[in-house]
Amino acid sequence: MRRGTRIWVAALAGIAAVVAGAPTAAAGDPRGVRVTGSASGRLDALGEYWKGHQVRFTVDGRFSGEGQPSGRFHVDHRTPGGGPFAEFEGRVDCVLASDGQGVVTGVIERAETPGLPPEANLVGRRVGISVADRPGRDKLGWSWIAGGFDKDTLPCTSAPPFLNVDSGGYRVTGSSIG
Repeated sequence: MRRGTRIWVAALAGIAAVVAGAPTAAAGDPRGVRVTGSASGRLDALGEYWKGHQVRFTVDGRFSGEGQPSGRFHVDHRTPGGGPFAEFEGRVDCVLASDGQGVVTGVIERAETPGLPPEANLVGRRVGISVADRPGRDKLGWSWIAGGFDKDTLPCTSAPPFLNVDSGGYRVTGSSIG
């Protein structure tokens, strides 16, 4: 092997060793990461059927000093007349945050769903909630906007925040990435 080739091979092997030994982005120090708050918004932008429907998402997701996720979430969806459409809550099992964006996933432990088909059973399902902590107007998103409740979402995943909140807000602190 020529000397120039050996130098390139050695350099690439060194880079590969550094990359292989480097922590992944999600392996940042999660202590101090919190996604908290409560906010509501109207679903008018989602189409004619949803006009007048109001949702409120309350989240309290955090990491303990030992780096374990904990907390609770609560979702309340009301019809235009103020009656219940769906209300559920559960325990947080993953929290991810960076640059004012946060994702909390958790497993539903209690659900009342008069607006869903009778066979819908949300208890035990993992769902994701995403928030954007912005000056002036926060945003909110949820995993079941795309796929419904038929399947669990993966830990720390959700749709991007898409709904502007009308009242309340969220606070995202810390960074679990990088």
